[in-house]
Amino acid sequence: MKLLMCTRCSDVFKLSRYETRSCRCGLVKGRYDNNGLDAVSNGKGISLAINNFSLMDAMARIDLSTCTYDDFREMCKVECWVRPNSGPGNPRSKVDEELS
Repeated sequence: MKLLMCTRCSDVFKLSRYETRSCRCGLVKGRYDNNGLDAVSNGKGISLAINNFSLMDAMARIDLSTCTYDDFREMCKVECWVRPNSGPGNPRSKVDEELS
């Protein structure tokens, strides 16, 4: 899952295939291309990725009746990383500074 973070307003948002989205203050903008896999942003934010398999695994481990806060912290971790907005470190994303 591709996310963008704004360093000005600290908003984090997921990309959409059907519309360009932006953070609360409007500085950072992005969307998926029509293929639903590649992303385009205006390059003004931080690009984040969440491992979908790790997210699904964590969701499957939730047992609301018996888990404590510490249980969730240990058993339901999700892999997430920061990456560049384009280039070899993020080959399925590009920057379009004119994105609207």
